[in-house]
Amino acid sequence: MNYGGSILPPVFDIQRRQFLEASGMVALGVLCGFNFAADSSPRAEPKPFDGWIRVLSTGRVILLVAKAEMGQGVITALPMLLAEELDVDWADVEVQQAPVDPSVYDHLTVGSDSIKSLWLPLRRAGAVARRQLLQAAAMRWKVPIDKCRTNRGAVFGPSGERASYAEMAQEAASLAPLPAASIELKSSMHFRLLGNSLRSVNAENKVDGSAVYGLDVRVPGMLRAVILRCPYLSGTLESFESGPALSVPGVKTVFPILPAGRDAFTRGGIAVVAQNTWAAMQGRRQLQARWSASADSKIGSHDILARLRTNVSRAGSVVTERGDPLQVLRQSARLVEATYEVPFLAHATMEPMNATVHVQTDRVEAWLPTQNAADARIAIARILGRSPKSVFVHQLLIGGGFGRRDATDFAVEAAQIAARVDKPVQLAWSREDDLQFGRYRPMAVHHLRASLDANGLPSAWVDRMSSVSIAGFLDPPESSDLMATEVGGARDIPYKVGSFRMEYTPVKCAVPVGWWRSVEDSINAFAIESFLDELAAAAQRDPVQYRLSLLREARRIPGRDGAVIETSRLARVLIEVAAQSGWDGKQRGGRSLGIACHTCRGSYIAVVVEISICSGVLTVSRVWAAVDCGFAVNPKGLESQIEGGLLFGTSAALYEAVTLTSGKVTQTNFADYRVLRMSESPLTEVKIIKSAAPPTGAGEIAVPLVAPAIANAVFGLTGHRPRRLPMRVSYGPSSEVTATCIGLSSDV
Repeated sequence: MNYGGSILPPVFDIQRRQFLEASGMVALGVLCGFNFAADSSPRAEPKPFDGWIRVLSTGRVILLVAKAEMGQGVITALPMLLAEELDVDWADVEVQQAPVDPSVYDHLTVGSDSIKSLWLPLRRAGAVARRQLLQAAAMRWKVPIDKCRTNRGAVFGPSGERASYAEMAQEAASLAPLPAASIELKSSMHFRLLGNSLRSVNAENKVDGSAVYGLDVRVPGMLRAVILRCPYLSGTLESFESGPALSVPGVKTVFPILPAGRDAFTRGGIAVVAQNTWAAMQGRRQLQARWSASADSKIGSHDILARLRTNVSRAGSVVTERGDPLQVLRQSARLVEATYEVPFLAHATMEPMNATVHVQTDRVEAWLPTQNAADARIAIARILGRSPKSVFVHQLLIGGGFGRRDATDFAVEAAQIAARVDKPVQLAWSREDDLQFGRYRPMAVHHLRASLDANGLPSAWVDRMSSVSIAGFLDPPESSDLMATEVGGARDIPYKVGSFRMEYTPVKCAVPVGWWRSVEDSINAFAIESFLDELAAAAQRDPVQYRLSLLREARRIPGRDGAVIETSRLARVLIEVAAQSGWDGKQRGGRSLGIACHTCRGSYIAVVVEISICSGVLTVSRVWAAVDCGFAVNPKGLESQIEGGLLFGTSAALYEAVTLTSGKVTQTNFADYRVLRMSESPLTEVKIIKSAAPPTGAGEIAVPLVAPAIANAVFGLTGHRPRRLPMRVSYGPSSEVTATCIGLSSDV
């Protein structure tokens, strides 16, 4: 796939030798022996001229991207890292998707990790390539290498010699690369590209419709398929009658497929294969099937919520403890206590799940909009009983991922169907499929207690949390750390409190849960930042000043995954966003501001929202954000990520919830899974703090803070404290609450 110009046909399988021969180019490919993996997958050290950089004989430079592009801008930002150190003119750059080869590349695109993990490796790869070009030129001209220099795709010698990269590429490719660690990288003061806002390299492709997403794939002879799945969380197909479906014009065949178990967590079902997707869907409507639900799957949201509430009413497993907070609470006369509840959430990506697979005698080809091409390759191989080396995955553009496309279920289902029909098959999920058979953000409950000292500051803090554990669903029971992705952002709060204790109790159930944009931070920041405001109110302190009083002492404290939280950086974004929004803590003629701050993915962010009430309807009119995520590689792209996260978080805070009744998800489409409309979107303003620190994560960090900021603003305006999400709140004409939150208490 070529993002810089025309799109390669989706059936075109780029093999390196064929690519070189077809394009008539000389390749200069550099991939040094760095560990690009976010996981522990072994990567063999590649040959030095295979990998990231290819120089065409025309002078064009192809830069490869191994990460998946889903709107977050990696197809622009990552090549910028290469181009900067390689010293090429951006106008001469084309960007292509790297072939899916897990022995060379890390294709996993999750956790806001792409730029953070590749900041040094890709720059070093570009620097190594540039050094080899200089070395080749010095040898040709018989001059010292330190007398040569590069500039915008050409090498210059001490006596006016000049050679383009295209002229030098073959000679450079024959040289053994120097160790990357021995090559000095540019200082930021010499950057030409990095730190500047560049337009997305595939903007034109999206506008003119040539960008290839999953449902755009066309393979000769391709059939289309949909699946009628078991409506229960887990169950068995008892019987079905295929005759009515087969009578629909265009329907070719109907057959059952089995659940894939822990390899992909598919539910199985009945596949309807047709000449086109419409016929397949009409055939599915005609299917008559009988299902039996397993005993443990006929649960509802009320049942799960009751278990969560019970869990936080009693002691759980201690996650971390400092001091003796329980003793402090028992002796304190000033206590604050609150419970916060969040529902299951769907990803609701613009592009529903889909996959195209062609199972052949000696190879399997798969065209996937996936965040996890390597695992999809393995999962397809397992379900078909093939070697992963025989599975060739084409990475496609993704119309929204948010963690949902880390899963491999849709790829495995397509492979199961394609193996039966002996033709390429494109499986499409409808919006109803997407909402009712997805992987959901876990439901969770926090119960928080704190005591205040004579200055109104927390002398003790105790947090009891319970959630439907992602690890409990995904991992084998014997290997599960059930709190692994549940407690981050709650056990490592940046605020200085006297004594601290966090407890966690998991809930295991049949609801399929998984990563959702910002994972546990979207749950925990709502509780922590709402509770901070409650403490500020109890102490009769301004919420901004109260937070600053707990952050003012510059500290470096342990965070997640070995990271260090710098409280001074969090305090700075808090101060910046307060100034940006004109914070004064007062109501403004029916309008109110709410604030929240958080550290996530190694980054620091603070958010202020402005809400108003008109005709009894709560409206979020403006959102300000100040962000410190280290060096901003592409500031415009970063700003877009924060804006998107703010809107994503606003939608979840106000409207979104997945509920279950008798083992079935009740939401079917956007009519009952409400999302933010364009007309409801608030104005956003993002301030990026300039920093020389290495880049940290950005794609998820804005999502968690909108909900607590809105809740805090609602309290400031009405005196009502929303503690459940979503905040479907209605108000009377005098700004009094006439109906409390319609959240987990009444509409689950």
